[in-house]
Amino acid sequence: MAQLLPDKERQKPLAYLLLVVVLIVFYYVLIQPHVLRHMELNDAIGQMRSSEARYRAAIAQRPELEQRIAQVRQGQRNSDLFLEQQNANLASSELTTRLKEVINTSADNPDNCQVLSQQNVRAPDEEQFERVTIKVRMRCEVADLSRVLYQLENGRPYLFVDNVTLYRQVTRRRQGRELVEEKMLDVRFDLFGYLRGGQA
Repeated sequence: MAQLLPDKERQKPLAYLLLVVVLIVFYYVLIQPHVLRHMELNDAIGQMRSSEARYRAAIAQRPELEQRIAQVRQGQRNSDLFLEQQNANLASSELTTRLKEVINTSADNPDNCQVLSQQNVRAPDEEQFERVTIKVRMRCEVADLSRVLYQLENGRPYLFVDNVTLYRQVTRRRQGRELVEEKMLDVRFDLFGYLRGGQA
């Protein structure tokens, strides 16, 4: 009859080898998944603690940030950078008045710098502050026009000139016996400013 078990002298090392294989399989099948899961949970806990510390620091800064926001809002209410009026229709009138004032104070001859037409324009809603725009068409000499535009954009409240289109016009008129030629510009542009109260 054939012998199924190894010799007695080989049984001991083989038993140790078998025990090692069983322990390795036992570790990889039963213990390692728990160890890996435990490590993942430790990492997640560490990240949560880090996030919690950041949130606590942010919450601690809240009173200071609220105070700063209040100061900025108060500064906006008191700022002369915005149009004085509180609604778009009145602000359009304010823009028209400001344009006429600038023409009267900046042009050498205000009679040669005339507003021919103006039209209110509806502003887009996506801006943080409500924009008030008027489309202006005027006839003016070059030097006067440059002074007027400069004063509009460099005064208070902050006004902006956009979409400028210039057309050269030559007009002739009699001054006594002489025929005087005047070189004027027909200029069209958008003039806009912002209301003090933001939409957001």
